[in-house]
Amino acid sequence: MAAGHNRRDVITGGATALGLFLIGGKQVWATPSDAVAQNFTPQILTLRQSKALATLAEHLVPGSAKAGISAYIDTQLAAGPDSLLMAKYVGVPVEQQKDFYLSALNAIVSAISDTAVEAFATAMASDAVPQWQGPPASYVFFLLRADALDVTYGSEAGFETLDIPYSAHIRPETTW
Repeated sequence: MAAGHNRRDVITGGATALGLFLIGGKQVWATPSDAVAQNFTPQILTLRQSKALATLAEHLVPGSAKAGISAYIDTQLAAGPDSLLMAKYVGVPVEQQKDFYLSALNAIVSAISDTAVEAFATAMASDAVPQWQGPPASYVFFLLRADALDVTYGSEAGFETLDIPYSAHIRPETTW
């Protein structure tokens, strides 16, 4: 991701829609959905974290796994100060995002394996996950859902799937 981009850049020009992903042993510029479709190798997340993230996010926002939520979060965590994850905008400084998300995903991996996803998501939303060790579960729930919504519906194509007219002031040159 190029330095100096912000959320407005994403909306107005899709500048961060592409990221560098490890695909087939090579760094490849791709969208998160293309990276997932081509079996990207996560650079920050473990495979278990990536799988648990996609499973939970898919329950929260149907279509987010295919849209590339795990690839999106992985590449944004690698972006450092240029990260566009929602946490940046609601109290998690970018220099703490990697630790925040990894801690949250470790808690998810530990807890979700013993529980059905629906029951787990319900418990997360109300901070009722037994033996949860990580950032507040409801806060993680909120952020993961927001990130999943962003990657799934934050484009012209996403708006179309919702049957909502897309009325950007400046139409993006590229899509997610």
